[in-house]
Amino acid sequence: MVHQRLDPPVARGNTSETYRWGEDAIVKVLRPGIPQEWARREAETTRLVHAAGLPAPAVLDVTTVEGRPGIVFERIAGASMWDEMLAQPREIPRLAYLLAELQARVNATRAPAAIPKLVDRLRRKTREAPGLSSTERTAALAVLDRQTPDHSLCHFDVHPNNVLMGPKQPIIIDWFDAAAGNPAADIVRSSLLMWSDAAAGHMPCVDPSLIDFVHHHYIASVARIRDVDDGDLLEWEVAVMASRLAEPLPDSMRHATHEALRALGSSRHTRLGLSLRQVTS
Repeated sequence: MVHQRLDPPVARGNTSETYRWGEDAIVKVLRPGIPQEWARREAETTRLVHAAGLPAPAVLDVTTVEGRPGIVFERIAGASMWDEMLAQPREIPRLAYLLAELQARVNATRAPAAIPKLVDRLRRKTREAPGLSSTERTAALAVLDRQTPDHSLCHFDVHPNNVLMGPKQPIIIDWFDAAAGNPAADIVRSSLLMWSDAAAGHMPCVDPSLIDFVHHHYIASVARIRDVDDGDLLEWEVAVMASRLAEPLPDSMRHATHEALRALGSSRHTRLGLSLRQVTS
């Protein structure tokens, strides 16, 4: 199916734009320069997790839109969790707990065999990340080398703007980064995405203090729901931050992430782990 004209996008991301596609569908179109393979990979991954019974949208087609690859998904009628948080700040504790529950459900699922291994992906990204010192790169790679195989499903992009509050149940979108790995890594990645210095692209247009409030309640919810070791979190913060520097980040976000990585290397304290201790003390 090829469609030549589009209405204004309903959402924009770093690598794609999303448009209405008839009455009951949306199409996610890759930005120019993004590899065409990415559309096929995300469509295949989303089909696999949808078939496993997880709250993912149905994939209807893989297509070409104005010369760019796109994926046609069922349209979920409902606002994002982030929009609901903005509209009703008093609901943030409840919604943050729901977010942590959804992530726990994903992590409790064994990853389909075709899903890539998280350690392999992060190792490649860490080797490619610009600006890392040899000490930082070596430390991050050493974390990955110490990991034992883990077949838990990790979404690796869980944040409130990637959850749509559908009429039947919340639906998690954007499964491109899904991988088989340690759930602690998935939690750390979400923590990083909900950190106010790094959340501009995911939770935009608000006072940073509100993002910090969401982050606090997400971490509090993780502490109530999950049995997470602070040592695991410390190790994964090093690896997740280092690998994130291989991504096309705005300069301010790149700087903040790199500064946080350097602070981890010097203090050996984990921002996330300290938060977990505080909320459970």
